[in-house]
Amino acid sequence: MKKRIKILLIILMPIILITGGILMKLGTPFDIFLTKDFTKPTKIERIDYLKEHEEEMTNFVKKQNSKVTSVQWDWDSLKVETGGGPITSNTWISIEAKFNDIKDSSMMLQWPLRDEKSFPKISDMFLSQPLRIDGGTKFYE
Repeated sequence: MKKRIKILLIILMPIILITGGILMKLGTPFDIFLTKDFTKPTKIERIDYLKEHEEEMTNFVKKQNSKVTSVQWDWDSLKVETGGGPITSNTWISIEAKFNDIKDSSMMLQWPLRDEKSFPKISDMFLSQPLRIDGGTKFYE
């Protein structure tokens, strides 16, 4: 009986190890749950959040310059970046835009973030790049 169990183990062990190795290499449908951080908002979730506050963002830009009548947000330009100096490290979210339907206009709005897992506080927005025209070579006045 013991000899039979040993032979069975000798046969089954490589089969189990090979099967496990193949599954590890191919992956499983459950890998997404093991590798994705569901607490970190996606770019789409952040864009949706900012779109909810688009009017506030546009009004903020209009207050910076009375000649601005419209803002065209570039939602694909949304970025979350970590930077800072040697003493501090900050996380920011930024979005680029054009204004007044001027093809070569540009500006950038930014918000500080507590960390990469948070959404911005809309009232903390500021212009990190002033209103510019002619491909960024001239200030818009």
